[in-house]
Amino acid sequence: MNNVSYLSILLTVSIALSGSGTGHAASSAAVNTGPGLDRLTNYPRIEHFEQGSVQVDFPTLESWPDFRFLKAWLPVEVKLAGDEPSRIGSAYVQALTDIDFDQRTVSISELTVLETRFPGESVPAPVKALVDMAFDGRESIVPLDVLLRLLPDDFEVPRRVGEVSRLNFNPPEIIVSESPLKLLFIDKEPVKASLKGTQLEYVVNTNWNVFYYRPDAQWYVLNEGTWQRNNFLSDGDWVTTDKLPGDFNQLAVNERWKDVKQALPAKIPAASPTPFAISLQAAELILLDGAPRLSAIEETGISYVSNTDSDLFTFSGRWYFLVSGRWFGAGELNGKWQNVPDLPDAFSQIPSDHDKGHVLFSVPGTRQAKLALIEAALPRRVSVARHVDMGTEVVWVGEPRFEVIDSTELLRGLNTPFQVIKHNNFYYLCHEGAWYFSETPTGPWKVAEKVPDEIYRIPATDPFYNVSFVRLDENQADDSDHVNYAYSSGYRGTFSTRVSVVYGTGWNYPSRVYWDSNNDPVYWNYGLTYGYNTGYHPVGAYYGGRGGYFGRWGYGGWGPYGYGGWGGYYPQRTTVTIESPTVNYNHGDASAWEGPLQTTPGDPAKAAETSLDKFLPKKKVDGTEKFEKISEEDAARPARLSASSLMVDVTLSSNRFSGPQGEVYKREGDEWQQYSGGNWAAMDAMQQQYRQAPQPQRKTEVQNSGKWIPAHKKTLSRSELDRQELARLEGMDNYAKYRMEKESGN
Repeated sequence: MNNVSYLSILLTVSIALSGSGTGHAASSAAVNTGPGLDRLTNYPRIEHFEQGSVQVDFPTLESWPDFRFLKAWLPVEVKLAGDEPSRIGSAYVQALTDIDFDQRTVSISELTVLETRFPGESVPAPVKALVDMAFDGRESIVPLDVLLRLLPDDFEVPRRVGEVSRLNFNPPEIIVSESPLKLLFIDKEPVKASLKGTQLEYVVNTNWNVFYYRPDAQWYVLNEGTWQRNNFLSDGDWVTTDKLPGDFNQLAVNERWKDVKQALPAKIPAASPTPFAISLQAAELILLDGAPRLSAIEETGISYVSNTDSDLFTFSGRWYFLVSGRWFGAGELNGKWQNVPDLPDAFSQIPSDHDKGHVLFSVPGTRQAKLALIEAALPRRVSVARHVDMGTEVVWVGEPRFEVIDSTELLRGLNTPFQVIKHNNFYYLCHEGAWYFSETPTGPWKVAEKVPDEIYRIPATDPFYNVSFVRLDENQADDSDHVNYAYSSGYRGTFSTRVSVVYGTGWNYPSRVYWDSNNDPVYWNYGLTYGYNTGYHPVGAYYGGRGGYFGRWGYGGWGPYGYGGWGGYYPQRTTVTIESPTVNYNHGDASAWEGPLQTTPGDPAKAAETSLDKFLPKKKVDGTEKFEKISEEDAARPARLSASSLMVDVTLSSNRFSGPQGEVYKREGDEWQQYSGGNWAAMDAMQQQYRQAPQPQRKTEVQNSGKWIPAHKKTLSRSELDRQELARLEGMDNYAKYRMEKESGN
């Protein structure tokens, strides 16, 4: 989708902060028909009644406890029938909210007007009645991205006591290569399984095709459709071959080995396949297109490496690498990497619209990092029929086996891909964000209306740590035929450190291979924190492995066959049919996202045409680099859109803001004006009377660490109004990008 269509979507979204009318009268605001925006209607909305009309503008949030009940001030303009002039004030409302994460929208319903204020005058009964009518029975559907950015600066993010100390921040093995390289990951020591009717064995605990032929003691690896062999399963000395043992032909008739069939008969390719490194532990590959090229980020002292898809920086003679939300540092690229507990303040000065602006979501203290923390805390709610069995068969490989979960009185199910926990002779299953229980490990499974407290003491060192983020919802109706649950992003592998969010616990859990009754292997692995160059994607707010991790040489993750994740396994490796849990923790909800310098593989003879060089910065005299447009196509392309640039040309149709005392403001050109005494006046003339002494920051007590603290009330200042206006624009910008990606299927 080009920039023109993106701008059209953004402009549509900019007027689509909506409230749809039902009940007494229909709203005069039409429903948008833009791509993916048909669920949004416009702000301001105008409600017409026999007694007069009410214009309602977009809310200013005061509090949003548990992201369920919202309290906000909304500017209103009331005009009684036959009465001039209109009255401008604010309505203080409470409403029920429901978040749709797939659409990234919030439904606001069951609105109740708690108070109505009109500056400088008492509220006549007919005016108040009209305001009540304008909200009664209405439902608004607004972008989630806008509401989150409108939360007050002092909005308290809940945190789990003790969570930080249990996550692991030790660096993985970090491999730096300046030439094409791939990573062949084997989950600890290789486990081999015989292939019946042949002298071949294959490695079960990897997602590459790795074989061992017993008669000649040779290893064979299928790499980019090409066969390579070696005497040892180790780095280097792999020889491309077109001669394979005849036993490989027997695999060609088995549907489980489609890739093998396509690579037979073996051939010598025109160009050698990309070499690979073998790792038996968690590892990250930093792949550079030649020696590091540094591009300075102006006014920060930071330079980033521009010829890599990794987030790699230099500052004050030290290297910094961001992956899975964690920062690691080293004196030399190929030196010893260490965790960076205190990131230099300079990183917070990276411009948000810079090519590396996305790292701000992992820089503690930035507003982007706080936004990520709020996103991670958002509850996803699941409702399950109370008196209906789960219906999904929990399959075990052999007889159910269990082992103790450290620091608890719980037992964890081992030989099943499902998350089954034994406690006091009962079995508890966490599945798709809900809890079930049974008297046997195989079911039948009934909805759990109580969950043992012991489950919430599972440490991060255990692979079942994620289930401790799934709880019974506090709001349960006694007469309901459903049980409600809520879970935060920890269930899907994204965790809060209180100052930022990270992907994965950092621990390498003990994966195992099990053997069924036919002596066939079954393997699945627990979630891995590293191995995919995982980064935070602000559009959609998820962690995802980056496509193009290996630049123009193609393939990513462990190799050409994708990767497993939390609860993942490889059914192509076994004749046992086991359905994986629907909630699969492959980097949260993530789909792969492309790095900024990705190109596609091509004919080596045309390397100049696909080289990254034409995309890279050009060196300046001082040795640093700066991006310059070097083609007519680039020169003709519109500049990249950002919230700050759009503020110049885009004016919200909803241009009014309410303060915490019901006062009303609006932007008029470059100035802010406040409504008082029937007129709009510049804030400079009125600001002094509204100044308040700064309030001391409240300390959150331990017993309230899991509660939401309402925002402090404060009169809006010019800077706060600027923040709210920017928040609306940035939120709409992000929402438009999300809709664009969703509509395009990315």
